[in-house]
Amino acid sequence: MVEPLCSIIIRTKNEEQWISKCLEAVYSQTYKNIEVIIVDNCSTDTTIARCKKYPVKIITINQFLPGKAINLGIASSQGELLCCLSAHCVPTNNIWLENLLEPLQDKSIAGAYGRQEPTDNSTDVDKRDLLLVFGLDSYIQSKDSFFHNANSAFRKQIWNEFPFSDTSTNIEDRIWGEEIISNGYKLAYVAEASVLHWHGIHHQLNPERAKKIVRILDKINRLKTVNNFKKVKHNSYCIVPIKGADVSLENLPLIQRTIHCLKKCKLINKIILSIDDTNTMDLGNLFNLETIIRPSDLSSPESSLEDVLQYTLKSIESTGDYCDSISVAEIIYPFRESDEIDAMIKIMIDESLDTIFASWRESRATWFGEEGDLTMLGGTSWAIPSPERHGQIITSLIGYFTITRPVNVRNKTVFQGQIKTHSLFNRNSSVVCRNQNDYKELSDLIISSIE
Repeated sequence: MVEPLCSIIIRTKNEEQWISKCLEAVYSQTYKNIEVIIVDNCSTDTTIARCKKYPVKIITINQFLPGKAINLGIASSQGELLCCLSAHCVPTNNIWLENLLEPLQDKSIAGAYGRQEPTDNSTDVDKRDLLLVFGLDSYIQSKDSFFHNANSAFRKQIWNEFPFSDTSTNIEDRIWGEEIISNGYKLAYVAEASVLHWHGIHHQLNPERAKKIVRILDKINRLKTVNNFKKVKHNSYCIVPIKGADVSLENLPLIQRTIHCLKKCKLINKIILSIDDTNTMDLGNLFNLETIIRPSDLSSPESSLEDVLQYTLKSIESTGDYCDSISVAEIIYPFRESDEIDAMIKIMIDESLDTIFASWRESRATWFGEEGDLTMLGGTSWAIPSPERHGQIITSLIGYFTITRPVNVRNKTVFQGQIKTHSLFNRNSSVVCRNQNDYKELSDLIISSIE
């Protein structure tokens, strides 16, 4: 029986470390009726020179996209059967291709992919991922669309109907697998068709690559399980700490402006006032808000904002009231914007951060210290043209709005773990009113902003 011609598509980009090993193993297979097509993305090392030692066809792709490269190679192929193999994958034995192609005799199976084993010098992360994902038992997939083009095969007839995406930046194989399953075909995992793959399938947990892949997966309707979590309500509480000295008829517009802004926020479920003076006006009734009275020593210069938050949260939770995130907003920022606060809460939820706080970025020369003893921060200079300056100074605006997890407040670890800043772009919103002089200068604006 004559073996059908199998066209093996190998994508390359500076693969001189692996390409000779890969091709040597390919041409040692028991399945002899093959053609090898190299789709090279402008290699600058000796990859192409090494390829020319073998009877391969070489095609160049200047603007690389994974599916586009495969489609380009297949368009130049003659085979009835097609195989995709990564240049840094090395078949482990001479019956690799024979085993990989065997399931395709069943016309209900559109594609097959083989096992990937780590090498001795693979990282522990890559070894773990490869060993867990690619097991020792072969199986047929009728619902699961997982497919991997580092070591795969399919019929050209199927590819003619379902080519790979020419535009996807990643996981073109998973997109293809989803289309195959959705059209009633099956996929085969072939454990006996094994290759060595040194870098694993998650590229050593590269976060940027992971972000791109997740965005693509989100477009596959059957895989949008993340939406189920977004339907779960997130309780976000905000604490407004107020010192007794701040509470006066004169300062009332300052407090009112902060509360007015917070009440406009769509993602804040409860606002709690944390006060230290029972002799001041009843702010809770005035603004129809829950009020926690803290010890006066928690308003002393020696106490920190973390101390205030910890005490207030403990008082809230002692009543059996619990939240998913806790934030703080001081009254000294009369021009804060509710949209910015909602944006910060959304980032906190979407990115599973520990803490996020508002900030202001400066690209100008910034100095620190006392008069006569100033140090320029960031290594910049006013004498250097601005396009040549490097770096930015990030000024934290903790009291504008900071949101964290309750456990961080309890343990006073608010600024540990996964932390992110949220830069404000409206300069006016970062204006601070710290004392009576500031208040008098800004009072007309503060009052008008409430009306």
